Amino acid sequence: MFARKQIDIGYRDLTAALGYCLWPSLSRRRIEADLESLWAEDGDAVTALSVRTAFDCWLATQNLPRGSEVIVSGINIPDMARILEHHGLQMVPVDVDLATMEILADELEEAITPRTRMVLVAHLFGSRMDMDPVFEITRQHPEILVVEDCAQAFDGCEGYRGDARSDLSLFSFGAIKTASALGGALARVRDAAVRERMRAMMAEYPSQGRGYFFKRALKFAALKTLGLNWIYTAFTQACGMFGVDYDLLVVNAVRGFRGDIIPLLRRQPALPQLALLRRRLRQYPRARLEVRRHAGQRVNHQLPTPLRCAGHANPHNTWWLFPVYTDNKSELVTDLRAEGFDATASSSQLCAMEGEDGPAVDCEDFMDGTVYVPVYAGIPNDALDRLAAILRHHAQATVPTNALPAEEPDTELEPAILAK
Repeated sequence: MFARKQIDIGYRDLTAALGYCLWPSLSRRRIEADLESLWAEDGDAVTALSVRTAFDCWLATQNLPRGSEVIVSGINIPDMARILEHHGLQMVPVDVDLATMEILADELEEAITPRTRMVLVAHLFGSRMDMDPVFEITRQHPEILVVEDCAQAFDGCEGYRGDARSDLSLFSFGAIKTASALGGALARVRDAAVRERMRAMMAEYPSQGRGYFFKRALKFAALKTLGLNWIYTAFTQACGMFGVDYDLLVVNAVRGFRGDIIPLLRRQPALPQLALLRRRLRQYPRARLEVRRHAGQRVNHQLPTPLRCAGHANPHNTWWLFPVYTDNKSELVTDLRAEGFDATASSSQLCAMEGEDGPAVDCEDFMDGTVYVPVYAGIPNDALDRLAAILRHHAQATVPTNALPAEEPDTELEPAILAK
């Protein structure tokens, strides 16, 4: 059984993480300075516990009027909505082009009102959207701030670091993200005064302890081992024998913040976690991303258009996730699991964002029919081909009227260039 996803960290890195927990001479100031200089030569980077931590802190510096509207990509995680609500802001979700995962410019423009103060765009599933249309619209409204949620879009240490025009760009190195450091985030903040206020505010947050991170590193070492094919197969079979819902077990094991998230966000990362993030940024192999990208393209190009991965037409896609749409999720999941592929319809926290007038229609329809398929580096080509063959049997599944196009020529995409 191929696990639904592999944790993108090696055993050497995990061993180093445990070692950092025992290293008494780590300096927070020095490590944060190293991280911020690695991330942005312009000096506009800020280190944080998570993307949500940085976003919450940045919002606190903005003092936006309560009831201000924030236009958001129609798909994101619920915690981003909770943070906006905590700051008294109202979401206005707009649809994205499901073939490219780019926000629909005409809907963005129509959504702007006198109360609009921010546009929050999410680069989804490993793809990266073109920001030019967003700025062509927002430059006519200088009062509107632009935030990029790039938590899923890391494409290598020499790759995309956010658009220089954005007020805030957010990157995550959480447990299931590319180049995982089991947590941690880096943000680029355009306004220098805001940047310094954020640093000062976060410096007052209590710090996570070494013991906490030591246990976390052990936990994910165990989960990484669980992801080995033969162990994962035995695990799923054992769960079946004892009537245990392993889908729920896996989801709960990797889920981050739970409960009232605001107090949990307002923490500084443990020093060993910062040291691990510095190690990951210095040593992350670009070749690993190339292998994952080729795996995604290999499967994607064998599928009929209606069943292709969301973002299939985006040239800047590293296939962090491989979500497909079907009218019969349970049947597809059952068929794939029977053939040794642990597909799931429930493991991601991503959902259609809910505004005062409801969610963006196409995004809601797509998420209602989404199945996440295991496509990543380490799955042999013959297994990927077998996976594509199973998916082709579901090509008759219909899609929402305004979702993915019914059919289009099977043209080969140019490979995305992952480094500058």
